Order: sequence, then C-alpha cells, then structure tokens
Amino acid sequence: MKNFMGKVVFGLGISFFFGYVIISVGLGSVCNSLYKVATPVICRDGQYLEVEQQRHSWRPGAVMWTATVHRVDPETGKKEDITTLAKLVSGAIYGLGIFVLLLPKICRKAPPPAAAQTPGAPGGQPAAATGSPPARAIDEKLAELKKLRESDLITAEDYEQKKAEILRGI
Repeated sequence: MKNFMGKVVFGLGISFFFGYVIISVGLGSVCNSLYKVATPVICRDGQYLEVEQQRHSWRPGAVMWTATVHRVDPETGKKEDITTLAKLVSGAIYGLGIFVLLLPKICRKAPPPAAAQTPGAPGGQPAAATGSPPARAIDEKLAELKKLRESDLITAEDYEQKKAEILRGI
C-alpha cells in the first residue's frame, strides 16, 4: 500500500510538471487557446479570458513568444492581469488529464515472479505446488555433500550437520 501511494504521489507530481511546464507555459505561449480551459475556474458572472500574445526578438534571428492573460469584466471593460493564475490553473487541469492517462500504468500490479519448474514433474508444475522439494533435488544435494566429504573438503561433523538440514527440508 505504501509503495502504491508513493507511485500515485509521484505520478501526480510528474503529471502536474508536464501539464504546467510543457503544456501551459511552453505551448500556451504559442497557442493561446490553451489557457481558455481555465475560464470556468477563474472567471465568474459573464467574465471571460483575453490572451495577448507578444513576440520578442532580443537579437537578429532569435524569437521568443510570451502571453499575457487578462480577466475581462464585460460590464466595465476592466482588464485584470491574471497570467500566473491562468498558467497554474490550466497547468493543473492538463496535469490532471495526464494523470488520468497514467493511472492505469500506475495501478497495474507487477506480475508475480515465475515459479521454478520442477524437473520431471508432470505437466511442468511449479515446485511450490508439490508442498516439498522434489526428490531429485534432495538426491543431488546429498550426493554432492557426500562427494565433498569423501574429498575431505568438509569434516565429518559438517557433513552430518548439513545432511540433517537437507533431510529436515523434506
């Protein structure tokens, strides 16, 4: 559960980052209509958003686009600069959309590790399905242990102790 919540929080963070930085700030400067998604949240009682696009050239061949967002009151014609708020709200909306698209990937559980196949078991059943280690594996371990003892690579005491461990595992 803790890992899942971490994934959700991370997914929200990444989604907001992409929604705010890439879509709202980056693309919004070029495509002004991207800010209009924030209108229902920011404007009330007939107000609307007006976006002014500015083109800047600080040296020959270098161009930068910016956008200024105003909330306009149709009755008085008063314009209020709400560029930062519009970028935050539209970025959050786009980020939420990205999060919804990422949610199936976040919620997908990792497949369980493949169980070891029992050699010689009918139908290749996993070793865990039999409830005890396969007889062939025990025979092989005991034979290997015996070779180690006969080669004097382990003591008789170590041999007996390891043999008892293997037999307890049955």
